[in-house]
Amino acid sequence: MKEKVWVNIPLNYLEVLRDWSQFFAYESEDEENGKLVVYEFTTNTKEYCNFDQFLKENTIKHYIFRRVYTFTKREKDNAEILWLWTDDDAKESYTPELINHVCDACGKKIPHLDRHLLHVDYKKIKKYDIMSTYHGDTETIVSEKIKHLFNQEGITGVEFEPIYQIGKENQVIEGFYHLILREGIGDVVEPSEIIKKDYCPVCGFYDDFRCKTTLNFKRNTWKGLDICYTKNWFGGPPKFKSLIISNKLYRVLEQNKIKHVYFQPAYLID
Repeated sequence: MKEKVWVNIPLNYLEVLRDWSQFFAYESEDEENGKLVVYEFTTNTKEYCNFDQFLKENTIKHYIFRRVYTFTKREKDNAEILWLWTDDDAKESYTPELINHVCDACGKKIPHLDRHLLHVDYKKIKKYDIMSTYHGDTETIVSEKIKHLFNQEGITGVEFEPIYQIGKENQVIEGFYHLILREGIGDVVEPSEIIKKDYCPVCGFYDDFRCKTTLNFKRNTWKGLDICYTKNWFGGPPKFKSLIISNKLYRVLEQNKIKHVYFQPAYLID
């Protein structure tokens, strides 16, 4: 695994960091720190270790704004579970039964896991075998090919519902289905780094919940399903679930050369 990071530092330290000018990426800005300079590193390098040590020894204010991971095929092939995501090629959607419930205590909109009577535009989905809408993985759509493949391979944790043409109530789009899943793994745990803000004990949701690193879960919280939702909702409004899949499903998708799916190993902690 290779980890690439983008480190944000106040602009006034630019001259002090001139020895690392070759790693300068761009300038930025945020509300708390004002103008920033951003440095891009691969973490398992001598240069990054020296840079990080210099920042700490000189108490230079900094934070990692972004992380990107790269895995070898062998690492993916050997992963017990993986995080899967797709492109949002289905774009706009409509769900007539979706009602925005608001928590009486915190005023937050409570996100919905159960979505039915999903309406999308056939013209947007007809070229793809698997995709999501702008609402993310709770509105994942698959073709007849994927449905047949899942049934043939005995993929667990999945049901299929019809989808409908947006703008035309009750007109079924033949050959495509809404992938109905359920939660099948527990909370993200250490060594994952999580940012949590404004937890409400009444509705149980955070105003912001983000994982800065790879996903780690307690092994005893995984139900062993081939595909499932995470327990946690990620992001700020609008919030989204993530999809966790087994190595079995990963290999099925890879061996059948299914396009527009992406994988990153996740980890089970004993």
